[in-house]
Amino acid sequence: MTRKIALTAALYVLAVEPTWADTTIERLDPGNDPTVVATPADITSGKVVQSPEGWRIGTVREVSHPAKGNPAYVLIATESGTTAIPDWAIIHLLRDAHLVIDRSMLNSAPRVNDDQVRAGSNDGAWKQRADQYWGKYR
Repeated sequence: MTRKIALTAALYVLAVEPTWADTTIERLDPGNDPTVVATPADITSGKVVQSPEGWRIGTVREVSHPAKGNPAYVLIATESGTTAIPDWAIIHLLRDAHLVIDRSMLNSAPRVNDDQVRAGSNDGAWKQRADQYWGKYR
């Protein structure tokens, strides 16, 4: 009799667990939580950038939206300045609905300033530096 109860309980747990996990994912609301980045489309100004340990190490300042055919860049503001990360690299930095970057990697990334990034700037050197630095994620 004890084996039958244990088996029934085990089957019940297995049947219930996937349903719980699925509904938990559906409850994520990236619009109301600055730390939640469920999809690349949820990367917007004000989103928090975290270290793998969960520490806040930066904030998304803006996402550039260039002409068709050119990559977008996510501008991350940190204590030491602003860095640009190409959109094709940022996708690889999403972990469990959070934007996660190793602190030393972010601190070593090339910096950009507003003059370099503003619309109409013909200086593509900052993009080349960012593409080269983050190239391992391509």
